[in-house]
Amino acid sequence: MTNTTSSQRTDWHIALLGGLKRRGAGRVPADTVVLTPLGGADLDFSDAEIAPVTSVTKISIAGGVRLRVPADSTVEVEGFSLFGGRRVDPGTPDSSGPVIRVRNYGVFGGVRVTRG
Repeated sequence: MTNTTSSQRTDWHIALLGGLKRRGAGRVPADTVVLTPLGGADLDFSDAEIAPVTSVTKISIAGGVRLRVPADSTVEVEGFSLFGGRRVDPGTPDSSGPVIRVRNYGVFGGVRVTRG
C-alpha cells in the first residue's frame, strides 16, 4: 500500500516471509516502512535521489537493516533489538546533506550503515 497524497510518500512493505531489497538510482520515498516477521531491509541509497529528511522504519522478529548512504549524509539510528548490534561507519556529514533516520524494532537483527 502506498500513500501518495502529496510529494511526501510513505511506502509500506508487508510480508510474512522475506524483506525488502532496493538498489540503484531513482527516487526514494520520504518514508519507508518494512513490516515482516522474518526478513530484513537491504537498501542502497548511495546513488538514489533522496529527500532532505528520509526515514526507514523496520519492524520484525528476525531481520535487521543494512543501509548504504551518501558520504555527506547524517544518519540517526534509534529503536531496539534484543539480539543485534548497531554500527554506523564514520563519515563527514555535511549540514546541507540529507538526514536519514533509521528506526529498527525487533528481537534478532541489528543495523549496519556504510557510506559510499
